Amino acid sequence: MPSKVNTIDTFAMQLVFLLSTSIIFGTPSLVPDSWLTGIFAFFPACLLLVIYSAMLASTDNLGLYPLLEKAWGKATGKVFILIYSTYFLYIAARNVRDMIELIMSTLLRMTPVPFLTTLFVFLVAYCALGGIHAIARFASLILWIVLFMLATVGILLLFSSSIILEQMLPFLSKGLWPVIQSAFTHSIWFPYGESVVFLVFQPQLGGAKGFRKVTLYAFISTCFILSITDLIQICTLGIEMKKYSVFALLDAARLINIANIITRMDALIALIIIFGTLLKCAVFLYAAMEGISYVLKRKPEDFAFPLAILAGAFSILVTRNSAEHVAEGLKYVIYTLHIPLQLLVPLLTLVIVRIRYRKGATT
Repeated sequence: MPSKVNTIDTFAMQLVFLLSTSIIFGTPSLVPDSWLTGIFAFFPACLLLVIYSAMLASTDNLGLYPLLEKAWGKATGKVFILIYSTYFLYIAARNVRDMIELIMSTLLRMTPVPFLTTLFVFLVAYCALGGIHAIARFASLILWIVLFMLATVGILLLFSSSIILEQMLPFLSKGLWPVIQSAFTHSIWFPYGESVVFLVFQPQLGGAKGFRKVTLYAFISTCFILSITDLIQICTLGIEMKKYSVFALLDAARLINIANIITRMDALIALIIIFGTLLKCAVFLYAAMEGISYVLKRKPEDFAFPLAILAGAFSILVTRNSAEHVAEGLKYVIYTLHIPLQLLVPLLTLVIVRIRYRKGATT
C-alpha cells in the first residue's frame, strides 16, 4: 500500500490547484455580474464531486486508471486511460501557455518564448519527479504565500482608494439567467471539473470519504476566494473594463498607488500565477505519467521529461496567438473535452460499475 498524503497537504494541493490560473483569468466575463457566476457554479460542481466520490466508493477506492479498466474491460479501459493521459497533458500544455502569456506581457517581454517554455517545463518535470507527496508538500508551502499576496493586493487597493463600490452597478442589469447560464456552461468545468485529475491519486489521498470531505472544503474556499477577487476587480476596473481585460487582476494591481511610494504591485500577482501554475502543471503531468506507465508497464519517472517537452511543444503550437488560445479554452475545449471527460465518462463508468457489482461481477 502506498503511504498516504496527510489531509492538510491534500487540501492545500487542491486549493492551490483550483486557484492558480483561475485567479488571473477569473470567472469568464461573459456577463456583467461575473462575481456571482462562481457562486452559482459551486452547486453543480458539488454534483461532480458526488459522482467522483461514488465512483471511488463503488470500487474499494481504486484510482482512476484501474477503475476504468475494471469498468470497461482491459482493452477499452486502456484506451480510456490513454485518452485521459492525453487530456491531462493537453490541459498542462494550456496552463503552460497561460503562464507564458502572462510573463511575456508583464515581466520578460523580450525573452524568446521557446526559451521560457523550455525552462518552465523542465521545472514542472523536476517537480513531478518527486511524486504526489512532494507536490502536496510544495502546495502547503506556497498556499500561504499565495493567500498572503492576494490579501496584500486587496488591502493596498483599499488604502489607495482604488476600490469604488459603485463600479459594480448596475446590479443584475440583464437578469439572473445569464449568470446561471454562464455558471453551467463555463465555470463549473474550469476550475471545479478539473479536480477529476485527483481521482488518479486516490490510493494516496484517502479514498472516497477523504476525497469527498477535503474536496468539498477546497471547493468552498475556491468559491469564496474567486468571488471576492472577481468583486475586487469589478469595483476597481468597472464592469466594462473588466469585461475586455485579459488579465483583470493584474490591471487592478497596477492601480495601486500609495503616496507614490508603493505602486504597480502586478509583480506580486505574477508570482502567484507562477507558483500556482507550476504546481497545477506538475499535478497534470504526473497524472499523465501515471497513465502512460500504467499502460506500458514502466516506471512513471521514465516519462517525466519526454512528456514535459511534449507539453511545452503543445503549448506553443496548439494556438497561434493569445486571443485564439482564450477562445479555444472558452468554447471548443469545454464541449469537446471537459464535458465528456469530466462528466459523461465518469457518469457512464459509475453506472457500469454499479451494474456489474449488482450482478456480482468482480472483474
